[in-house]
Amino acid sequence: MERDNLWARLVAGTSIVAVGVIVWLDHLHKLHAADYLRWWPLALIALGLAHLLERRWVGASLLIVFGIICLPRVPFLPHFNLSQVLAVWPLLISVGGMTLVMQALRPAAKDASRAGAFRAIAVMGGGGRTIASDQFVGGDVVAVMGGCEIDLSGANIARDAVIDVLAFWGGLEIKVPRGWKIENRIAVILGALVDKTSGAADAGAPRLVVRGAVIMGGIEVRNPREET
Repeated sequence: MERDNLWARLVAGTSIVAVGVIVWLDHLHKLHAADYLRWWPLALIALGLAHLLERRWVGASLLIVFGIICLPRVPFLPHFNLSQVLAVWPLLISVGGMTLVMQALRPAAKDASRAGAFRAIAVMGGGGRTIASDQFVGGDVVAVMGGCEIDLSGANIARDAVIDVLAFWGGLEIKVPRGWKIENRIAVILGALVDKTSGAADAGAPRLVVRGAVIMGGIEVRNPREET
């Protein structure tokens, strides 16, 4: 379940109120709405800053950069054509590579024993891991042009657990027991994370943090299917 961002809601609500007031004043011939509405990219920049407060670095950076690009010409800022920005999309490959390198250098289990952690890699192929540890603490998953299935339905979390993921042109499925709380800290670029777990978890429920990057790929978190 994705954490609610109150700052993002505040920015969105304030922007909607501002648009309504500007259009109303234009209708009363008090001002010319086009002179103010052309600054709509400021809302994107403010929304990006709100995401920075939640440490969603990639999404925040994209919003801020896109907002600056779409701003009207101002003397103190360089002006870029959208085509120039789209031409650098291959850098996404480098982003995926850097994430892969960082996860390869990171310790396997966040100061935990091997029994309570795992590492799974699927590159141009498929793979899967089944973890049934009573002291599960986390792991690392990399899916590059491939798919990976992680089955945690038989695992128990002592306190919090963290899974670091990279899905680059690939997919990842994570099965978790019912009653776990899922915290989404994924940076998504042309991809998606879908939480299909059932119902809201209790306040003291075990918490699984899923963090990392999804680049032109997808991650699905769900409960195991009930046997009939």
